[in-house]
Amino acid sequence: MGSDYIYQSQDDERLLHFRQVHTITDRFSMANTYLINDERMIVVDPGTELNVRQLQSYLDHFLHRTLDQIDLIVLTHLHPDHTSGVEALRKICAAPVAASAVVHHLLEGTRHNSSSMAHLAEHLLTGPLQYFDLFPPVYERQYKQVDIWLEDVVGLPGHPDWRVIASPGHTPESLCLYNPFTQELLCGDTVITIQGGAPLLRGSTNRQQLGETLRVLRSLQVHYLYPGHGRPILALHPLTNVDVEW
Repeated sequence: MGSDYIYQSQDDERLLHFRQVHTITDRFSMANTYLINDERMIVVDPGTELNVRQLQSYLDHFLHRTLDQIDLIVLTHLHPDHTSGVEALRKICAAPVAASAVVHHLLEGTRHNSSSMAHLAEHLLTGPLQYFDLFPPVYERQYKQVDIWLEDVVGLPGHPDWRVIASPGHTPESLCLYNPFTQELLCGDTVITIQGGAPLLRGSTNRQQLGETLRVLRSLQVHYLYPGHGRPILALHPLTNVDVEW
């Protein structure tokens, strides 16, 4: 391991003790689900029904906590691989669902202009995915499931230590969650680590917007990076050598 990794010192052990984020995934999962183990728990990106079953098992066997102690579900963006487990989770958990207010603003704008949900999907989906007919109704269903619209830099409801960081690039509504006290950053698909473990900032054709997102994220003091796909990174400066996807 290079000198950038932090595992050994007493200070590191103290930080590890105070970490709040647990990763819920295995080799069959399409995306990572995260559990913030606060006084009341937060689930970030429920993923698929498989992820929800894994979450139940993890709570029972490792944390010895119950589903009724979850008080918030947060979606980092609305892609189906991160959100299709919402319905399954809400059947066993009464927590409200929160997502970026950008989705709400975009949808209201398309309605005002008499445009269709397909128009919204063109903004939210990147690459070849936008050409599949099945995605617009998926977005409409997920939109209807959202109870709380999150604005940039606000604290999560009931969890003020966790701040919303708007991170447009992969999708316009992408957001990260940041805790300055535990130095943890949950970044959804804004940053992934599936290419050999190196962080990859997922982008779009708007280089200026993506550059601003990278500048904002690098301005944060982060030691624990939790991507939507791939393994978490524990490092002194995990965003220093980020590759950028254009």
